[in-house]
Amino acid sequence: MTITDGKRTVEITIRRWNGSGYDPDWSYDYFDAGSLPYDEEKGAHIVPDVQYCIDMANDTDEEGARCRYDEYGDVVPDKDMCVFVNEL
Repeated sequence: MTITDGKRTVEITIRRWNGSGYDPDWSYDYFDAGSLPYDEEKGAHIVPDVQYCIDMANDTDEEGARCRYDEYGDVVPDKDMCVFVNEL
């Protein structure tokens, strides 16, 4: 997904390496894109701080994107989770 804070615009994807390729991007779910305002001109969701979003996606604690859920619904770190950021 593409995000902007008015100063900086990036494309960010969050994917898990499954051993033979990457699973689908789930950045829209992670950032709850449906609740974010959208800038039609830039084609980007508006966030307060792009760097904060990147940092949160790269975070490895229980709240970060580099985590997954086990069969009991508990959050566990996932070393195979990858965050890709492309500066636009």
